[in-house]
Amino acid sequence: MSLNGSMQTMNKVQEISLIGILAAVNIASRVALQMLPNIKPVTSIIIISVLLFGLAFGIKLTIVTTLVSNMLLGMGLWTVFQILAWIVICLLTQLLVELFFMFKKKPPTLMMAVFSFLMGYVFGFIVSLEQFVLGGLGLFLTYYSSGILFDTFHAVGNFIFYLMAAPILIKIANMKGLSKNS
Repeated sequence: MSLNGSMQTMNKVQEISLIGILAAVNIASRVALQMLPNIKPVTSIIIISVLLFGLAFGIKLTIVTTLVSNMLLGMGLWTVFQILAWIVICLLTQLLVELFFMFKKKPPTLMMAVFSFLMGYVFGFIVSLEQFVLGGLGLFLTYYSSGILFDTFHAVGNFIFYLMAAPILIKIANMKGLSKNS
């Protein structure tokens, strides 16, 4: 289900094109904003993509965004945990959307911005699990606790980027007939 309560139907060319465009925005933002600690629109755009186009679309966007941007920024074990973190966020977004549609409602923008904020902490926790794999609980706890400030930057950025990007992307999707809301 997507923002309008039904799976979006778009042909493969539209889907690939849209994934390419959104991934390019995500990749460019990760590269251009790399000097800002964890402040990027990627998580918010992934959440919005699940709202508009469904879970499978969000997961595909996650994989393309992470693999291509990490080819530029650095590839390592953390890449797997970044993909895992964003896929968990996609799944949580889908669950939230389905909960709202059980009551035949759309998730309010402000509530979704708060959800995006919280996903900054979910992302940070999951990515930090790499340290548990590498060095056990002690390394994980040290790494995770020292990164909470960066998770907060991520969370605040998500909140702001969601409020900025959601109205624009929803409007574009509706204008282009990609959303059933049009």
